[in-house]
Amino acid sequence: MSEHKASDTAAASPVAIGPEPSPISRADKLENMVQKLRSTPLFMTDLTDAGEDNMAVEALKSLAYDEPPEEMATNLKNEGNEQFKAKNYAEAVKFYTRAMDYDGHENKSLKVSLLTNRAAANLELQNYGRAIQDCADALRIRPQTPKALFRSARAFLALEKFDEARECCRWALELDPQGAEIKRLQNQIEQSQMAHDRRIREREEREKAKLRSRDLLKRAIEIRQGLTFDTTGAKKGLYAWENDSARQVVLDESSGHLQWPVFFLYPESKESDFIEKFDEASTLRDMLEMVLAEPPAWDDRVHPKYTLDNVDTYFLHRPVGGFDEDERLVKVGINTRLATVLEHEKYIIREGIPSFVVLPRNDPFTSQFIDRYRKLRLAKESASQKI
Repeated sequence: MSEHKASDTAAASPVAIGPEPSPISRADKLENMVQKLRSTPLFMTDLTDAGEDNMAVEALKSLAYDEPPEEMATNLKNEGNEQFKAKNYAEAVKFYTRAMDYDGHENKSLKVSLLTNRAAANLELQNYGRAIQDCADALRIRPQTPKALFRSARAFLALEKFDEARECCRWALELDPQGAEIKRLQNQIEQSQMAHDRRIREREEREKAKLRSRDLLKRAIEIRQGLTFDTTGAKKGLYAWENDSARQVVLDESSGHLQWPVFFLYPESKESDFIEKFDEASTLRDMLEMVLAEPPAWDDRVHPKYTLDNVDTYFLHRPVGGFDEDERLVKVGINTRLATVLEHEKYIIREGIPSFVVLPRNDPFTSQFIDRYRKLRLAKESASQKI
C-alpha cells in the first residue's frame, strides 16, 4: 500500500470534467452517512474512539518531547505503518491516533495520510464506522482525496450499504477516472448486491414455505378432532402441538399422514428412546421392532428382558390441570396404530411430544410399577367416597 511508505506526499489528482458537487459537500454527505450509522444500535459501539494508549507509544513519546510536532507525528506514523505491515492493526491504530495528537503543524498531507491510514487499519479490524468517520475527516482537510472515498466505499460495502458504497465510488472516479481499484470495487459492489438480494429472496421463499407448511399442518390436526392437547404453560405465538425445540410434529404432504416425535420410556432403567418421525399409520410394534432389534445396552445382554415379544406398552394419563396423584397408567395394545392411541379419550398430548411407557412382562419391577398406580387410584376413590 503506497500510503505506508516513510514519505507520504500527495500526488496530483486529475481534475473532474463537467459539473460536480462542491468538493467539501462530499465530506458533508459522508458525515451524514456516518450519523445514520450512529443511530443504528448495531453500529453504535463501532463509532467510539479507538483503543487505549500502550506502552510502546508512551515510550516513543517520552523520547522526544522537544522534537517538532510534525517530526514527532511522522515518526509515530512510520511506526504505525510498520505495525500495519506486521498485521498488528490495533497497534497501528494507536500509533496513528497518537500521531494526530501532535497537530501543531500545517502539513495537511500528513494529517490526511494519518486519517486514511487509520481508516485502512480500522477496515482490517472491521471497525467500519470509525473508518468512514476518518475518511470524512480527511475529505474536510483535502476534498480531492480519492483514497478516502475508496476506503469509505469498502467500509459501506462491508456493512451491505450498497447505495452509499456506489456513491463513494462515483465520487472517487470523478477524482481519479482511471482508478483500476475503484472500478474493481464497483464490480464487487454489484456482485455483492446481487448475492445479497438472492439471499433475501431465498429467505423469503423459505419463510413462505414454512408458513404454508404450518398452515397445512394446522388444518390436518384440526381435522383429527379426537386429539386432545394440554395447553397449560403454552408459550405465546405457538399452537398447542408446537414447542420451542426442533422436535415437532410434521405433515407428510405426499401421504397426508402426521409424523410425530415420540418418546419410549423405560422407567426401570430410567432410559428412553426417541423417534423423530413416528408415522401415525404405524403401530407401536412397528417402532419398537426397530428400537429393540438389538438388546439395549442397559439390558441383560445374555438374557434380555426388553424384547419385542416380552414387553407391554402403556401411557400415563393425567387430566389437564391435574396433579401427580391424579396420574393413571393405561395399557395399550402393542399392535395399535399411533393415530388410534392419540385419539383415545384419555390420551393428552403435552408439549407436542407423545410418550409411551415400556415394561417387561411377568417382572417384579413391572408389578411394583403397576401397583403404585393402582394404589394411587384406590386412594383417590376412597377420598372421593368420604366426601
